[in-house]
Amino acid sequence: MEKFLESNPQLSLAPSNNEEYVVKGILSLDIRDELYGHVRDEFFIRIVIPKCFPKETPTVYEIGERFPKNPDYHTFPNSSLCLGSPLSVKKRIKDNPTLDGFINTCVVPYFYAIALKLQGKENFVFGELYHGIEGIIQNYLEVFGLKNIVQVINLLDILRQKPNRGNKKECPCGCNLIVTKCSLHKKIVEYRDVMTRKEYAEDKEILSLIYAKWEEEQMKNKMRKFISNAL
Repeated sequence: MEKFLESNPQLSLAPSNNEEYVVKGILSLDIRDELYGHVRDEFFIRIVIPKCFPKETPTVYEIGERFPKNPDYHTFPNSSLCLGSPLSVKKRIKDNPTLDGFINTCVVPYFYAIALKLQGKENFVFGELYHGIEGIIQNYLEVFGLKNIVQVINLLDILRQKPNRGNKKECPCGCNLIVTKCSLHKKIVEYRDVMTRKEYAEDKEILSLIYAKWEEEQMKNKMRKFISNAL
């Protein structure tokens, strides 16, 4: 924490507790990009950092009231910022497991996109996921090159298990090979420790319930159509 505050002199430690640090201050942007141009701006932010970081993800708030706290600006109902899907944020933290790494790979890109949006130039230049569970599904599909929710559920079933068991299962991509025989194995290994097996299991349970409800509704629609045609 001392090293982080030294490298970010516009941020300072606020009253904290035994489980987390709270940091407040100015995040300054001075970014030149060939495609989007020069952005020079600053935002007043608060960061709640779990003391077990990087195992747990910090929570970031914009407290200068520069923009509305709603889904159009990718904020959660509690006004914290949506910096990306849990999977993508944790992958960036895994690749850069320092507070400066978190700021540079997760926080700065978000505020860069916000600054451009406030200028009316771009609407989230790095792309946008759907909100909520749809965004989580979209992220798994894009990261692993899958085609549908069933493949994502099968992927999560593999990731929730220990490698020696998951690797023996049929690959979710549909190639009819076991995981270790498929090219997707490399990507699965890359992401296996990004989230915990428990977190992958929780995602699998949520998506399985959603898919089961969808299947039930599809069956009801088929029955309605069948009965209607039979009358």
